[in-house]
Amino acid sequence: MPDAHWGYGFPTGGVAAFDPAEGGVISAGGVGFDISCAVRALRTTLKANQVEPMKADLAEALFAEVPAGVGSRGLISLGELEMDQMLCGGARWAVARGYGDEADLERIEEGGCASDARPEFVSHEAKNRQAREMGILGSRNHYLEVQRVAQIFDGATAAAFGLQQDEVVVSIHCGSRGLGHQIGTDYLKTMVIEGYRPIPDRELACAPIHSELGQHYIGAMRAGINCALASREIITHLVRRAFSRIIPEAKLTLLYDVSHNTCKIENHVVDGHSRTLFVHRKGATRSFGPGHPDLPSALRDIGQPVLIGGTMGTESYVLVGTEEGEKLAFVCVSWCWPLDEPNASDQALARPAIGG
Repeated sequence: MPDAHWGYGFPTGGVAAFDPAEGGVISAGGVGFDISCAVRALRTTLKANQVEPMKADLAEALFAEVPAGVGSRGLISLGELEMDQMLCGGARWAVARGYGDEADLERIEEGGCASDARPEFVSHEAKNRQAREMGILGSRNHYLEVQRVAQIFDGATAAAFGLQQDEVVVSIHCGSRGLGHQIGTDYLKTMVIEGYRPIPDRELACAPIHSELGQHYIGAMRAGINCALASREIITHLVRRAFSRIIPEAKLTLLYDVSHNTCKIENHVVDGHSRTLFVHRKGATRSFGPGHPDLPSALRDIGQPVLIGGTMGTESYVLVGTEEGEKLAFVCVSWCWPLDEPNASDQALARPAIGG
C-alpha cells in the first residue's frame, strides 16, 4: 500500500486496523495532521471546447471567489457557538447555512457529517485558528483544478458516474486546515507523554482506544472531519458561483467526496471472523466495491468512485472500488496513485475508469 514516500510516523499510503477488543490503539500520526484531507470531484456538463475560450476569465473568477495560500482569511467568521455547531454538523451545517446543495450530501462520506464529534475536546487554540479559515483552499499540495477527461478505461463505469470523454471536471483537494493540524499537534504531544511506550518514532505515539485519552482524541478527530466536510462544501458553493458568472449554462454536480486522512469504525472479516475495527487511513482512500450498503443507491451497483489526485499539472484518476479490493486491504487504496498507466496488481485493489 505505501507509495514509498516518508510521512510522520506512518508512511503516506499507510493503512492500519486495530481491534478495541484486543487492546487496540488510536494514533494521531496514523490519521495525519490534515484531518479529513480529501479530493472532491464535480461534474460540469461542459466539454473542453466550451470552456477553452473563457479559460482565463474563469481562472480569474475562481481566484477571486476561493481564498488560497498561507495566511488567507475567508469572509465567514465563526463565533464560539457557531464553531461548535459546525464541528458537529459538517457539510450538513454548511448546506443549512446556504452553502452548497442538499443533493451533495448523498455523495459525501457519512452523508456529510461524522457522528459523535466532540467539540469540547478540541482546544481553544485549534478553534481560534479556524475562526476565519472556513472555505479556504490552503497551500502546499492543496489545489482547485479545472480538468478534462482525457482517457476512459472502462466505458460502463464512466457512464455510471456520468462522465464523458472531453468533459470538464473540477477537483478540489484540501482538508481541515489549521484546526486539524492543531488537533494533531495537541494530541500527539499528549500521546507521547501518556500513551504507549517505548515507540520507535514519536510520530507513532498512540493511546488505547478505550482510554480517556483515546476517546478524547476520537471525538476531536471527528470534529476535525466535520470541519473539513463543511469547508469543502463552502468551497464548492464558491466554485459554482464563479462558474455561474462566466459560464451561466454550467451545472456543477458532485460526483463524490472521499477522505484520505481518517480513522473510522468498520466491520471487516479477518481470519474468517467478522470484527469491528478502527481503520486508520493516512494518504489512503476508502474504496467500497459494488453492493456495499454505505454507498448511495445511484452508485451501489457499480461501486464507489475512488478519487486519486495527481500532483499539480499531472494526471489525476477516477477509479472504482472492487469486491477483491475490499478483501485485500480493508477497502483501501493508496491515495498517491502512480502516474504511469496502472498495472495488473494495482487493478486488484481498484479498477481505473477515467484518466485526465
